[in-house]
Amino acid sequence: DSNTPVQIMSSGVSAVSLGGAHTCAVKQDGSLWCWGRNYEGQLGDGTGGSKNTPVQIMSSGVSAVSLGGSHSCAIKEDGSLWCWGRNWEGQIGDGTYSDSNTPVQVMSSGVSAVSLGGYHTCAIKEDGSLWCWGYNEYGQLGDGTNTDKNTPVQIMPSGVSAVALGDEHSCAIKEDGSLWCWGRNSEGQLGDGTYSDSNTPVQIMSSGVVAVSLGGYHTCAIKEDGSLWCWGANWSGQLGDGTYSSGSS
Repeated sequence: DSNTPVQIMSSGVSAVSLGGAHTCAVKQDGSLWCWGRNYEGQLGDGTGGSKNTPVQIMSSGVSAVSLGGSHSCAIKEDGSLWCWGRNWEGQIGDGTYSDSNTPVQVMSSGVSAVSLGGYHTCAIKEDGSLWCWGYNEYGQLGDGTNTDKNTPVQIMPSGVSAVALGDEHSCAIKEDGSLWCWGRNSEGQLGDGTYSDSNTPVQIMSSGVVAVSLGGYHTCAIKEDGSLWCWGANWSGQLGDGTYSSGSS
C-alpha cells in the first residue's frame, strides 16, 4: 500500500480507469496499458497472472477505456468495442459465459461511450441508443427482465448522452437533461423515493442534469447550476450530508 502519490508513468497519459483491483491507462499515441489483478483475465494480456507494472494490451487506436469489478472494455478510434476478463455473468457480451484474457470484439462500429459496473456493461452508440448486458439479478440491465444477458440488449432507442454503472445499478442522462436510474435499490441508490429494485429505467430528475457517477451503492449527479445531489447508501458518510443515514433524496 502507498499512502502518498507514486508516479506510474512520467508522460503521455490521456485517460485512466480503475476497476475492482485493476487499472488501465490510454496513452496519447492510442496505446492501452493495464496492470493489477488478473485472475479472470481482466488485464487482457493473454495471461492469468497479476502484474504490478503496466503491460501494453493494444499498441494503437484506443480512444476510451472503462473497467468493472473484474472485466474491462475499450473503444477504438473506429468506433469498435472490445471487452475482456470475467464473463460468468455475460458481461463481456460475446455470446458466451467464458472468461477471456484477450480483448474480444463486441460491437464492430458506432460506439461512442462505455461504462462498466460490478458485473454488467452498458454502451452508448453514436445514434444515441443505449445497450446493456451481463449480470441482471437486480434488473440492472433495464430490459424488463432479471435474466443475465451475454449479448448487448437495447435499453433505450435514442437520446442517451451519458451512462454510469455501480455495483448493481445503472443510470443514464438523456439529451434533454433528464436522469434515469434502474437496478438494485436496497439502499435507495436509484433515488425514486422507494427501496424497490426496478428492471426498467425510472426517471429521477426531469431536467438539468449534466453528469452522473455511481459508487457501489450510492449515486451522485451534477446539475447545470453546478449543484451536487447525492443519494443511496451512507453507512460511511459517503453522501456527505452530515449524517450516516441511508435513503432516497
